[in-house]
Amino acid sequence: MFRKDFHVKSNIAIRGSDRRKLRSNLAEQLPSLSADEVIPNKDAMTVKKVFTHADYTVMVYCLNGDPVFFEWEKQLYPTVYLLWKYPGILPCLITWPPVLDKMVGGADLMLPGVVVPSFGLPEIAKRQLCAICLPDSGAPVAIGIATMSSADMIASGMKGKGVQTLHCYKDFLWKQGSKSNPPTIPFPNVQSTLSEEDSGANPQTNELSEVKPPTDDIQQLNLNGTSAEPNSTSINEQLIAATGAEGDTAELPAASGESAVEGEGVTETGGAAGGTEDVLEDEEVEDDIPPAVKMDRLLYQCLLHSLKCKVKKSDLPLLTSTFYKNHILPCCPRNQTLDVKKSSYKKFSKFLQAMQQEHLLTVKTEKKGVDNVVDIDRSHPDVRAFEIPEGDTNDEDEVQGGKPTNSEAVWSSPEIKEFFQVTTKMLPVLKCAGYRQGAWMTAEEVRKAVTDYVKQEELADRTDRRLVVLDPVLHDAVMKKTEPSTTHLAWDKLFTRSYRELTRGHQLVLGNPGIATENQRMKKGNIEPIELKIQRKAGNKLVTLITRLETFGIDPKDFSHRIQKGVSASSSVSALPGQGQGQQVLVQGNQVNYVDKLLTEHYKLPRKYIRGLELAPKSGKRR
Repeated sequence: MFRKDFHVKSNIAIRGSDRRKLRSNLAEQLPSLSADEVIPNKDAMTVKKVFTHADYTVMVYCLNGDPVFFEWEKQLYPTVYLLWKYPGILPCLITWPPVLDKMVGGADLMLPGVVVPSFGLPEIAKRQLCAICLPDSGAPVAIGIATMSSADMIASGMKGKGVQTLHCYKDFLWKQGSKSNPPTIPFPNVQSTLSEEDSGANPQTNELSEVKPPTDDIQQLNLNGTSAEPNSTSINEQLIAATGAEGDTAELPAASGESAVEGEGVTETGGAAGGTEDVLEDEEVEDDIPPAVKMDRLLYQCLLHSLKCKVKKSDLPLLTSTFYKNHILPCCPRNQTLDVKKSSYKKFSKFLQAMQQEHLLTVKTEKKGVDNVVDIDRSHPDVRAFEIPEGDTNDEDEVQGGKPTNSEAVWSSPEIKEFFQVTTKMLPVLKCAGYRQGAWMTAEEVRKAVTDYVKQEELADRTDRRLVVLDPVLHDAVMKKTEPSTTHLAWDKLFTRSYRELTRGHQLVLGNPGIATENQRMKKGNIEPIELKIQRKAGNKLVTLITRLETFGIDPKDFSHRIQKGVSASSSVSALPGQGQGQQVLVQGNQVNYVDKLLTEHYKLPRKYIRGLELAPKSGKRR
C-alpha cells in the first residue's frame, strides 16, 4: 500500500476527543493492547490524512514523530514501529531477507517463501491480521492480511498467496518516522512450547538457530534444483516462488563457447542457446531446469533467428516494440509460447540491454520510453553458428522487409470488456458482497451485489415489487446531493444510478495472439476509438490522418505500408506532438473508404471503434 510515495493532505495535532475515540477503537479492534499505555495523554500525537498512489484515503496516527497506526476503511492497523514495542500482539510468520526486498517493492507474501519451523505455524484464521518477521529476530518487518488459515496453508502444500501485504519496513510509511532499524527481539513463546532439542532455539538468545540463511543452500544447488542436503530444495523453491522472480539468479544464455548450464546431464554449447549443440542427455533433466532459464533460452533462440534471416539493414532504425511483435514472435516454435515476463529479464528492454552488452545489436533511446534498434551484427559468432530450424516456427510464410506477407489468418475481432471500479460512495452497498474499494466488477456483478444488498436489508417494496425502498445507505450511494430526496426507485433506475457512481474501465483483448498479453490490462475510462481526419494542405490537396492505431495493437508502419500498396498513394508515419501521444499515419487524398475496408476486413475491427467514417467522399449523382 505504501510502496510508492503518498500525498499528505493534512497534518494536525490530535484533539482530546479524537484521542479518546482512538483509544475506544483500539480497545475494540486490538484488545491485546493496553489503549491507555499505547496512547498516553501527555505525549505529542498528530494525525495525517494521506492519499496513496492507488487513490486510497488513509489516516496515519503518529506518536512522538513515529507512525504507530494507520486507519483504512475504518480499520486500525499497527505499524512496524508499534510492533517493535509490542511484538507479541499479532501472530508472526517467518520469511527470508530476499523475500522482504520483494515485499518492499509491493509484492505479497507467497506461501513457498514462508519458513515452517519445527514447532509449526502459529494459529492464524482467514482474513486475520498477522505480522511477518525474519529468521534472525522476532521483530516484525511487515504486516498484512492472511488469505487463508494456517491449517489451509499446510493443507495446500505451502503453495499460493499467503499474506496480502499492507505495510513493511523500508516502505514510505516507515520513512515518515525516525527510520530506525528493527531491534533484536527473541521469538515469543518458543521456549515454553518446545524443548531446546526439538525447537532448535538457542537458550541464550531464544532465536531459531535451526533456520539457515538461504544463500548457503542456493550455492549447493545443482541443475535440477537438488542438493546434497535433503531440506535445501524446499528452501530454494520458497525463495523462487515467494518473490515471483525465479530467473533473478539465472545466468544469461551462453554466447561464445561457454557452458550454458553447469551440472549433471548438460553438454557445453558452441554458441546459441537453443542451437543444435545445446542438447540435454535426458528428458528428465530438461524438465528440472527452472522455467525462467527455459524462457531465456527460447528468447535468445528467437533473437538469433530474427537477426540471421528476418531483419534487414533497410528496416533500421526499428522500434523495439515493432521488433518484438513483427520479428521476435514469428520466430517462436509452434509448440512453445514466448513470454518475456516469464524470463529472468521480465521486460523486453532489459533483454535488449543484455544483448547489447553481448554486441549482438545496438539500441538507442530516441526519447523517454521510445527505444530503437539502430544496428545489428550478423558477424557475431552466435549468429553465424545458429542453424535455422526447418518448419518449426509460427511464421510459415517468408518475411520480406521484416513484415509478414500473409497475416490475414492472425487477426480476429477484438473483444472489449466493460468493468466498473468500486468507489468510496458505493462501498457501503457493495462491501456486503465482499468487494473492497478499488476492486473491478462486471455489470452483472454490480447488479447481483446491489440485488443482494436489497434482499439482505429487505428493501423491496411489498406493495409494488417493481420498486425499491431507499434506506439511508442506499440513498447516499445512488442519489446526488443536489437532487431532491426520494424514498423509492425502480429497479432499472437503481442499477443505472449504481453504474453512474462507479468508475468506468475497460479491458481490451486483441485478436492478434502475438500482442494479446500486452493489452489485457485493466484501464480506467472508455476506450478511445481510431480517429480519421481530413485536412486540406497547400495547393488545395487533401490528406487523410489516422491516429490511435496503437490502442488496438496495430503497427502504424505496417498499416502505412498496406494502405500505400492498396491505394497507390504516398503515405508516411510521424509522431504526434507531446510525449507518449503515439503516432499518426498520413495518406495523400481522401482515403476514408479504403481505411474503413482495411480496418474492418483485415484487422476485424468493428465500426463502432472507428470515428470519422462520415468524412468519406460523397458519390456524385449521375444524370
